[in-house]
Amino acid sequence: MEPNDPRIAASRAEEEAALTPTTISHCPTLNEAQMLVSLLSSFGIEATIEGENFLRMVGSMVPGSDGIRVQVRQSDAEAALEILNPGPGLDFDDKQLP
Repeated sequence: MEPNDPRIAASRAEEEAALTPTTISHCPTLNEAQMLVSLLSSFGIEATIEGENFLRMVGSMVPGSDGIRVQVRQSDAEAALEILNPGPGLDFDDKQLP
């Protein structure tokens, strides 16, 4: 029998917390949520749409809800938010193409 090491228990708790799904965006339509998932996937971040199968059955707009939730692992949340909200330094409308 293995003794209970508090460091091992803490490490396991941190690992589980890092894998916990975290909502990073609320989208009005399923199509918009799918575009965000695709964008994040292109950066190597696995994202999911909470209840995607249900939303496909009832339609992409769910009245009275807080939107369609796009989720990532907690450990990827900060990077995902940086991709979705690049900040004031990147304004693609002001760029002049050659």
